[in-house]
Order: sequence, then C-alpha cells, then structure tokens
Amino acid sequence: MIFYAPGVLRMLTIYCVLLAAMLLSCPLLFAEGSKELNQSGGYRADLNSTSTSSSLNPFPTLGTMKVYVNVGDRIYVGSSAQGTGNGTIHLRAPNGATYTSGSTTLTGRINSRSQEVVGPSVSLLDGGYTPYIVTVAAGQGGVWEIDFVPPNATNTSNPTPILSSANWTQPTNSCYIAAFDVSVRNTSNTFIKGRVFTNIFTANLGAATSTFEPVFNVLTKDGYIYTVDNNGQAGYGFSFLANNKGFRKADGSPTYKSIDDLNALNLKDPRTADTETDITHKIFFNTPATDLPASAPSVSGTVWLLNPAPVITASNITFMGIEGTPNTAGTNPAGGTISFTSNSAANYAVDIDIDGNGVYTDATDKRLTGTAVAGTNSVYWDGTNGAGAKVLLGSKNYNTRVLLFSGEVHFPFIDVENNPNGIIITRTNGSGAGDNTVYWDDTGIINTGTASNPVKNTTTGVSSATNGHKWGSTAYSGTDFGNENGLDTWAYLLQRWLP
Repeated sequence: MIFYAPGVLRMLTIYCVLLAAMLLSCPLLFAEGSKELNQSGGYRADLNSTSTSSSLNPFPTLGTMKVYVNVGDRIYVGSSAQGTGNGTIHLRAPNGATYTSGSTTLTGRINSRSQEVVGPSVSLLDGGYTPYIVTVAAGQGGVWEIDFVPPNATNTSNPTPILSSANWTQPTNSCYIAAFDVSVRNTSNTFIKGRVFTNIFTANLGAATSTFEPVFNVLTKDGYIYTVDNNGQAGYGFSFLANNKGFRKADGSPTYKSIDDLNALNLKDPRTADTETDITHKIFFNTPATDLPASAPSVSGTVWLLNPAPVITASNITFMGIEGTPNTAGTNPAGGTISFTSNSAANYAVDIDIDGNGVYTDATDKRLTGTAVAGTNSVYWDGTNGAGAKVLLGSKNYNTRVLLFSGEVHFPFIDVENNPNGIIITRTNGSGAGDNTVYWDDTGIINTGTASNPVKNTTTGVSSATNGHKWGSTAYSGTDFGNENGLDTWAYLLQRWLP
C-alpha cells in the first residue's frame, strides 16, 4: 500500500477534479451523422427508415449510410432506435461479411441530445454514447454499407416536430430515427471526418411549418464539390438527392425542367448502380476527406469516390444539312445534324443562332440538349426556332456552338412544399471555385400557391445567395407550390466551343 502526504493527496485530488471538468466541458465531438444535420438551426429531421415506397417516397431505404474505411480502422455506430422494437444496426463489408448490433440497449444506443453531440465515448468522462464497434479486417477495406433499422419500418406516422437543438425523444413504434452516427477511428486513434456519405437522405420534419437548415457537401463523379445550404426549406416529409440529370426525358436525356406529376417520375433510382451517363452524386455530412481514393470495392460493386476534376473538351464540330450539304440546312425538308467529339461523357447543349446576331440566348434561338458519350456524338435539328416554329432556311449558314457541362449537379426536390429562402449552392473547387450560380425551369408546374420568380431561369442563371430558386412562403402551407411536385435546381461549370 502506498501512502501520500496530505499536501500531495490534496494536489492529486485537485488534478483529478480539474481533469474531469475539462473532459466534461470540452466534449471531443467525434460524431458524423445527425449531429451535423442539427447544428445549423431549424427543426430536427428524423431519418425515414422504411421499405415502404410511395409517390412521395419513391426510393425508400432502411436509413442506409455508406462509409469508406481502411484495414485496421474501427467503425463506431449508434442509433437512438437501438434496442427499441426492431431497432438495430446492420453493417455489410465489401467482402460480404455482415455484422449487427443486435437488440441490446447498452451498446450502440444514443440516449440523448448531449450524447448525440459528443459522439462515441472514448473515456468514462466524455459524456458520449457507448458505440457498437467493428474493426475492419484484412480484405474488408473499401466502402461499407450501414442500415439503421427503426422500431417499426411499416409505421409511417409523422414524428413530433422539435427544434434541432432541443432534447428529443425517440419514436417507439415508427419508421423514424431521431439520431444516428457513423464515426471512423484509424490505427493512430484519430477520428477521420468526411468518410460518411449517402446516396439519398429521406426524412420527416413533423409539420409543414418546420424548417430544414443543414449544410450538405455533394461530391460529383468528375471531382467537383458543392456545399448545399438548405436554408430553411420546409418539406414536411421529403427526399434529398443529387444526380447529373435531374428529371429525364423518355430517351434518358435531361429535361432541364421541374415536373408536376410524381406518379410519372423518370428519375434515376439513387439506390442503383451508376452507368456511363446516369450518375447519382454522393451526399457527405462533412467536406469529403482528402484521403479518399478514386474508387473502392463494396458489397454492391465498385464505388467511385474522389477524382481530380477533368478538363472536358469538344472538337471536330460540324454541321451537315439534311439534304447532304455541309453548313446548309436545305429547303424542304429542312434541318440537319450537328456532330462533335467529346473527350468525356457529359451533358451538352448545342445552340443555334437563328437570327444571326452573334447572341445565342435570344427567344428565337434554338437550344438542343442531351447526354454526350466519350467519342463522336450527333445531334439532329428539325429546323425549328426557339418557339418551335419552322424558320426560313434556304442556303443560310447558321452559327452554332457546343457547350459541355462539367460538374453538373441537379437537386430534384420531391414534395418540398415550401422553399421561401431558396437553397444556396456553391462550388468549392476547380475552375471558378466559389461560384453559386443556379438554374431552374418550373413552367410545367400547375400553380397551387406562391410560384418561383422567375418561373424560368435557364440561360444566364442567378446567384443562389440572392435567389436560390425560391418558392412557397413563410405561411408554410402544406399545399403550396412544391406540394406533390418535383422541383429541380441545377448548377454546372460551362465549357464552350465554336466550330
């Protein structure tokens, strides 16, 4: 037994008290998930975890999140639903191995707002939750998939609206999860942020008057990063996703328009694998980590991650009239084909200067849009102008240009009734970093409330810091302009070429 002099014992006691106070007053804040969603104000968005689809939730998941990890990393997970009803957490490694937190309420359970903010506990005094931990074994490096299973995946009764910073209560018999976390700790015992992402975030705010304030980081396949400040939109129950086309035409090309009918939704399923021309972008809760590789394996196949932004170019631009004469549209029938070569898959626009004044954005000018592949592309023009009327053709040589869109990102909001402040979308890397220009076209929406203004903004765009596609009002009607509609907002980096 060791004896200390009274003075030494007193100093040790003071030291321990001070250490405990420091740990309690300075939480380590390791969490990555609902903590980020609730740090910017507004109301709590309860994660919608269900297998039940509807026109308002066309792409349901069991709260699926994804995380990139290396061999030796430890994955810490927690959920407010853990051990309540059917509430549990499932993890799937790239090699097919599965893990589950089971039904315990002691491990993997986030019990309070304070535990949510601190994140997984790493000491007795930090105030965090007790995480369920899986260590990444040999052959398991890559992207893991994590399902946050709710107490009752079939009960879609709305949660109670609550301010994001307030204490919450986990619903005990519904598909909603109040808090969730995925944290990654490497072999040096350092927590790494920016590894967690999802392909779709589906949630419920509890009421039409509740506002959504989080800032997401969206990573495109071609390496561009956008911050998306949701800025107080009020969507009640909603789905948030990002892709490279928004709503599509029957041929798979982008419409560059919002839609009025969710029952005829032509939108890439974000749960499915990407193709060369249909891409679901990744939604991160923090800035994507710089150590992400270009791609990594997962149980669902290879996943793209962080790629350097490419330089997209068009070349060999030609026009052939329908009668076979270069640069001449012909007489009757009239029209022609514009051909060009692209060094990368990208959405394109071909602009035809109908009135010949050197400006390509007049009402009479024609824009043709579609998706280019790497290689040769051909676009047919039917001889009509921007209003759809046939134009005087003859031997006139029409000026044309080709635009390829880098870092194109669409945010097709599904059933977001009100967006009175607009969303602020800012590209943070690549050429022109800091640009926050956005575009939209709501001309197909039946006006049931306060419409966007302007209703169409497709040529020069506007700053989203000024007008990030506002619709609805602060009266927060549940039947306003976005109700049961799909409203698309998009942004891109333009690359222009003339023949």
